[in-house]
This record gives sequence, structure tokens and C-alpha cells, in this order.
Amino acid sequence: MRLRPRRAVARLVAGIIAAVVLVPLGTGTAAAHGGDGPEPSAHLPRILAVEPAVPGLAVTVIEGGYRLRVDNGTGTTVTVLPPNGAARSSEPVVPPGGSARWADLRVAAAEAGGPPPEGTRAWTVPLLVGDVPVLVRGEQTWPPPPAALLWWALTALAAIGAALIGIGAAGIGAVGPGAVGRPRLAVPLAATTLLVAAAHAVHILGSALVVDGTAYPQAVLGSAGVTVVVWPIAVAGAVLAARGRRYGPLLCALAGAVLAQFSAFELAAFSNAVLPFGWNPDLDRAMIVLTFGGGLGLFLSGFRVLGTFTATPRS
Repeated sequence: MRLRPRRAVARLVAGIIAAVVLVPLGTGTAAAHGGDGPEPSAHLPRILAVEPAVPGLAVTVIEGGYRLRVDNGTGTTVTVLPPNGAARSSEPVVPPGGSARWADLRVAAAEAGGPPPEGTRAWTVPLLVGDVPVLVRGEQTWPPPPAALLWWALTALAAIGAALIGIGAAGIGAVGPGAVGRPRLAVPLAATTLLVAAAHAVHILGSALVVDGTAYPQAVLGSAGVTVVVWPIAVAGAVLAARGRRYGPLLCALAGAVLAQFSAFELAAFSNAVLPFGWNPDLDRAMIVLTFGGGLGLFLSGFRVLGTFTATPRS
């Protein structure tokens, strides 16, 4: 006898997974990770001097080199001049006591073509402090890249390990041929899911630290986006899996699928030296390894989980 209700549940769950995983691709995911903000980079600008030095004027590199910031404590207006012959675009005019942030075209132009033989490329940004011309001198640098092959190998190991644990635990609490999971893997599955979600949270918290001019809680929410809702799903899946409930492995796979999808946009961190992350960049790479690799493994185990829902025991 076939258990039609169980098949209907499986189809419903599969539809929910498809919606959660695929819908973000058509909304804000690409925009959030496609260049509209700080991203991993092979180069980093640095400021060498402000000539002449002006008391109260500070120009700094922020957000991993994505933008510059000028803090005006001079008592007069500071105007960032556009490139020669160009109309004013993002270059700010900063009143006394104010601050402004912008991505400068001259700094971006110094990145083009990769590192020169001498290892750095100079750039300048002209300002007017009141009526006094001031020149910000800087250079573009290319720090040594990370060992990308090592990080990819660790990602593959994380994916394989999570997949084996998830597949082994897939049938916990289920009935039917081939649907019996290994109870001893319930706790490892729960721990793996929590580890993946925690790694993603650390990545988000560190990334939010470099967002300049935004309150930290708001920066955290902006960096996380819709993945905020995945964290409680991961916790629920871990708790249910540890208790031997059959929907636990399914929720673990769902959380892994979504986190792997979103963290895939961060994989450039494996080959770029400069990361928009407030702590050690290798910590961020390790968190991406766990989030993408572990999440991918949990996602792959989800096919086995769905198989336990469609298993039809003989009457």
C-alpha cells in the first residue's frame, strides 16, 4: 500500500526548498554581492601624505579600500575636486564639522592593469580647503595572495564530511525500506548544522565591522539580509535532529542549502588578499570554508532526506 499523504508532504517540502533556495536568485542576492559594496580584492590603497598638512583635516581609506573618507575639522568647507575635465559625480563637498565617504575614480584607475613591476602605483586626489589647494597623495598596493588551493581543499573536506554525516542521519525517525537513519549520527548532524550557522554568523559580524557610517546593528542586518531567517531554521533543525525527529535532517539540509548559496558569493576570498572583514582575514576564510563547504554537504544530504519521505513500505 502506498502512503500518498507522505508523498504529498515530500512534494510540499521540496517546493518549499526550491522557493527558499531559488527565489533569492531573482531578487536582491546578485545586487547585494555583485559589486555594490566592499568585496574581496587583490589590491589595497593607502594614503601617504596630505600636502600641505591642514590642521583638522583627515583623509582615510575605509571598507577595505572600497571608499575614502574625509573628516573636516578645519572650520571651512572642503571640496573634493573631480578628475580633470570630468563633471562632478560622487566627489563630496564637506561642510565644517562634517564627514563624507566616496569611491574615487582616480583610486579605481590605479587598480587597472594589475600590479606594476615596482609593486605599487601612485594616485592623487585634489581638494580645496576653502580656497587653498590641497593634494592627497596615495598609492595602490598588492599584498601577497593567500594559498587558494589550501582553502579549496579544506572546503572540499568540509563538504564531504557534512554530506556523509547528513546522509547517514537522513532517515532518523522515518519508516520504510532504506529509511532508517543512524541514531548515533543525530548529535553530529546537529553539531555540524550549528557549526555552519555559527560560521556564517561570524562572517556577517566581522563583515559588518567595516561598514562605515552605519550603526553596527543596522550594518549586521544589512550584511546578513534574508539569511537572518536561516539561523533559527538551523537551530530548529539541530534540535529536532538531536531528538531523533525525522524533520530535523530536512531542516538541517534546508539551512545548509541557503547558507551555501549565499556564501558562494564570498568564495573570491580564497584568492584575494584584501577582505572587507574586521578581524583576521584567515578567520573569515575559515568561516567561508565552513559555511559554503559544510552547507553544501548538508544540501547534498537533503536528496537522501527527501528519499526517506517518498519511501513506500510494503503492506
